[in-house]
Amino acid sequence: MSLDIGDVHAAAERFRGPGDGPFTLYGAYASFYTGKTRSYLRKKGIPFVERLPSHPRFRQEVSPAARSKRIPILETPEGHVIQDTTAIFEYLERRFPDPPALPPGPRQRLAAYLVDLFASEGLKVAWHYRWNFQEPNRHFVVREFGRSFKPQGSDELLDHYGNVVAARMDGHRPRLGITPELFPAMEAIYFDILDTLEAHFTTTPYLFGGLPSVGDFGLMGPLFAHLGRDPWPLHVMQQRAPRVFRWVEHMNAPEIVAPEFWDVPEAYLPDDQVPDTVKRLIRMFCVDNTPVYQATATLYRDWVEARPYLLGGSVISDDDEDQPNLGPITTPLRGHSITAGAPAHALWVLQRTLDWLAALPPAERAAADALAAEIGAADLLSLDLVRPLTRIGNRLAVGDRP
Repeated sequence: MSLDIGDVHAAAERFRGPGDGPFTLYGAYASFYTGKTRSYLRKKGIPFVERLPSHPRFRQEVSPAARSKRIPILETPEGHVIQDTTAIFEYLERRFPDPPALPPGPRQRLAAYLVDLFASEGLKVAWHYRWNFQEPNRHFVVREFGRSFKPQGSDELLDHYGNVVAARMDGHRPRLGITPELFPAMEAIYFDILDTLEAHFTTTPYLFGGLPSVGDFGLMGPLFAHLGRDPWPLHVMQQRAPRVFRWVEHMNAPEIVAPEFWDVPEAYLPDDQVPDTVKRLIRMFCVDNTPVYQATATLYRDWVEARPYLLGGSVISDDDEDQPNLGPITTPLRGHSITAGAPAHALWVLQRTLDWLAALPPAERAAADALAAEIGAADLLSLDLVRPLTRIGNRLAVGDRP
């Protein structure tokens, strides 16, 4: 049985605790989003086993139940299937609340949500460093993808399957819009991220103190699977930001306390502090990405307003795509323009933060709004989607009218 986002909350409350056996994570080490989920499961101490998408159960039962071949997919001990890292997180955090991956204070919580949003949905730099550096990367990357499908196959077999996946990934190039004139901007973004995080991890083990948050796990998607494993971006990381590389290593370990920070309490920073380095990181993300969300929200509003007859639960894609683009958009990026697809899925992830903000008590909302103004997120968080987004059968759909 596949759980939609509306079902995961009730199911998590019903099955608090580990259940009768381990969870099963279907994913791969070359997978952006599997890296995020694997790190979360390890740091939370949730019992799980990992299987590749070539596993017979994935092909015969799990993928058909989810109506998706996208990884990761999580199967619970009770046989429920959850696809998409946001839905997986929403489910597991309710079922396993300790240690918390959501900071309790409104300022830290908002900052953690924003880092997760931008790292999970906006870091095209990860794709760039994997696929636009063919000479140093391709041999490793192709064989990694090949091993996901034929883990014990010959080199020739790995190359065959890996090249099939590589061709499919390269087909995303027009949707992403990363043309050669944007290569310097991609490098500048990567360097800014590394430099900011290198300064942060000099004194602090995680983004908000001694516990990893949803923001840390969001960063693990790009910083591990692509930038921290593929040969060229890994080389850049190790040379320019060795503390970031060490953080990536430790985020894959089950223990929370790193040996470098043995004296840091396993707790979030007191008084809802958001470090200046984290503010700097989010401010940079907002400058680079807010225009994308604004343009995407405009296309979504236009799409909804042209279809006033739609009932809640109506899927967005006529072609049964699970993550449809709403059309091409052109936005500024580091002194250039980038024309790319408008990702509806990113709006759905943003909506988690908008819904959380709307439910805050007045004093906490004021604290969150003050931080948003300070870090340049106010425009992003003022977006009105007109009709909320939801997921039905792992497909994006419009929600009920307000």
